[in-house]
Amino acid sequence: GRIYLTGESVRDHEDVFQRKDGAILTMSCSNALLENKGKRLGAVFFMRDITARRRNEKALQESAARLRAIINAVPDLLLVLDKDGRYLEILSQPQLLYTDPATLKGRLIGEILPPEDAKRALEVIHQTLTARQPQSFEYELNTRKAGKRNFEVRTAHLDGLLLGKPAVVLLARDITQHRLTESSLRHSQKMEAVGQLTGGIAHDFNNLLAVILGNLELLAEALSDPSLSDLVHRALGAVERGTTLIRRLLTFSRQQPLQPVPVNLNTLVTGLSDLVRRSLGETIEVKTVLAPNLLPTLIDSHEFESALLNLVVNARDAMPKGGQLILETANRWVGEELARQQLFQVEPGQYVTLSVSDTGTGMSPEVLEHAFEPFFTTKQIGQGSGLGLSMVYGLIKESGGHIHIYSELGQGTAIRIFLPATQAKAGVAAEAADSAPLIRPGQGQTILVVEDETQVRRLAVHMLQGLGYETFEADNAASALAILKETPRIVLLFTDVVLPGGVSGVDLARVALQQRPDLEVLFTSGYTETHLAHFKGRPQGSEFLSKPYRRAELANKIHTLLVNKPLYPSPE
Repeated sequence: GRIYLTGESVRDHEDVFQRKDGAILTMSCSNALLENKGKRLGAVFFMRDITARRRNEKALQESAARLRAIINAVPDLLLVLDKDGRYLEILSQPQLLYTDPATLKGRLIGEILPPEDAKRALEVIHQTLTARQPQSFEYELNTRKAGKRNFEVRTAHLDGLLLGKPAVVLLARDITQHRLTESSLRHSQKMEAVGQLTGGIAHDFNNLLAVILGNLELLAEALSDPSLSDLVHRALGAVERGTTLIRRLLTFSRQQPLQPVPVNLNTLVTGLSDLVRRSLGETIEVKTVLAPNLLPTLIDSHEFESALLNLVVNARDAMPKGGQLILETANRWVGEELARQQLFQVEPGQYVTLSVSDTGTGMSPEVLEHAFEPFFTTKQIGQGSGLGLSMVYGLIKESGGHIHIYSELGQGTAIRIFLPATQAKAGVAAEAADSAPLIRPGQGQTILVVEDETQVRRLAVHMLQGLGYETFEADNAASALAILKETPRIVLLFTDVVLPGGVSGVDLARVALQQRPDLEVLFTSGYTETHLAHFKGRPQGSEFLSKPYRRAELANKIHTLLVNKPLYPSPE
């Protein structure tokens, strides 16, 4: 009636009706007036059932929403390109693109990727369309927001009926972190292999130095001519330098035992500041930026001081015309996400950092790749051993930390060290005693020397006899056990850790103590005491003497073991 009275027309008005059987219908309603010479005669109504259409439209909307949710959940780039490599659809979230999606749509792939990568991408697109099979490839892209990124791409044929042209869907995954992790793993494995090699070399050199050092000491005692004695002492000084070199090798290979104590790096840096300035000279400005309330860290303070001075000297050499050196400390929390990144390579937690930055010549990528390797150096022959950075690397890794170098040619170098923070209170390291050690001679006790290297064994026997001990000697475990059985007056077993025949010095000591529980044991090795951890069952109360050792060190180790023992074992 309202429509008839007002003359109002209705077009496609929707309404919902319920049939007698309970079914719900959606109807589209329209009307038209009947008039004759301006006089309204009535109205005609039209009703069309659009229930199925609305049901299909709703299903299509829900499907589109699900598809959009799936696309948003995929952490990859999802793009549609035609056979010419033109971007037709950008389906990914904008933050995954490292650029504005509007700048991509309608452009050719050759305008975005480097020429070689674009050519490879077009080849893969054509292969996908021809074979109608998925294809894959990788490419590298320099982005303004995130720098260089690596992508792994898969393409699949897309039905072109809706697009009107052949097209592919392209799924690109950012694998930058994956590639960095692989590179880091390869580097770690290489450094571990080099560390094992250098540890073995150091062991052999220590045996050689032990013979040289011991015989030079014996020669020095026998000489009465001061000029000849001076020559011997010079040779002894060279052996000591060789020992220091080997210690650096062992530090790199993480076989040098450390003595970590709680240390405040601010205190350590401040204490070294005068020495640092003297080492750098007047043309280099030293700036320290020390964090307030810096947490302490567990570190071997003497080794770390040497490591820091080594970094300072490297910085000085990189600034021959002068420049600036910055020493900066900070507290740094490393979360799980950051800990997984190549830059950190540490366990999540609280860290203390020390940065050593210079404005020097910097390093090329090729030099950076080998910077931590032992004997690698860019200095002139005779100006560096190539062990400085490798020693620092080994020390930091052994201390549970990480070291990272950032450098560019002409822009300088920044070395950042991460060390785990500790709750222990930092103290002051004890000063080393400068006085010469007191040599404590023996009182005729009997010692069994077990060493497979003939020259090293003969030297040890000579030293012990000169100290007033009776000696027996063996070059393997079987011979040593036989001598022990036949010679009950032996009170101490002095054995190398590594012996031939598959029986180690630790195995020998364990069997010997089963037969002679009162026997004292002194181990020695060209490796360090840490190496003993590889051998199970080290006897309690045993001592260790690292090669090369001096006569006084041998005398005092044995005195420590025998001081409370009777001169001769009690008869059984």
